[in-house]
Amino acid sequence: MNLDPSRQLARLVGQLPDLQVVPPYQRLLWTLRAMLLRRASGVTCGERVRVDRRFYYPAGLRLNLGDGARIKRDVRAGWEPGRAPNAELSIGPGTEVLSETRLDCTGGIQVGERSHIGRRSTIYTHRHVLDRRDTPALDAPIETAPVIIGNDVMLYSEVVVLPGVTIGDGAVVAVRSVVSDDVPPYAIVAGMPARVIRERA
Repeated sequence: MNLDPSRQLARLVGQLPDLQVVPPYQRLLWTLRAMLLRRASGVTCGERVRVDRRFYYPAGLRLNLGDGARIKRDVRAGWEPGRAPNAELSIGPGTEVLSETRLDCTGGIQVGERSHIGRRSTIYTHRHVLDRRDTPALDAPIETAPVIIGNDVMLYSEVVVLPGVTIGDGAVVAVRSVVSDDVPPYAIVAGMPARVIRERA
């Protein structure tokens, strides 16, 4: 098990409460968390990165946070150890990941620049293959596929993105949509499963 001291210290500091009403304190916490992330193995952290409290990322996950990226409170990134040679989370410059989002990074998640991942959204990059009756659900093999989200993308709250999906630049995904297929650039999609309803003008 990876017991990288910098990663452990970053996790500890990540538990300190955020007090947005005390800006100097809040800025100090953001600076301290980013500094500790830069020292952790497998982590690349740009300038002006702001990470709020209780951001969980497990040992072994490659993490890349671009300049000005923002991760709000209670975001959890995970992966399936031993089955995830491509486990990675890459958040582009200026992108925001809002609170209580869940990120399954088993197959790798890449988010471009200045995009928005809404509150309580979930992104999956692996699934259990349950096609055969003679394979018990808990013994089913795992299949992975990366999720790629482009630049200037808006995912509203409680969106679910399934493995292997690519969401093109400038796309918009409506609240509580389930994205099971690729989304073209600048399309606006909604529904379960999400379908194109129009395009951005």
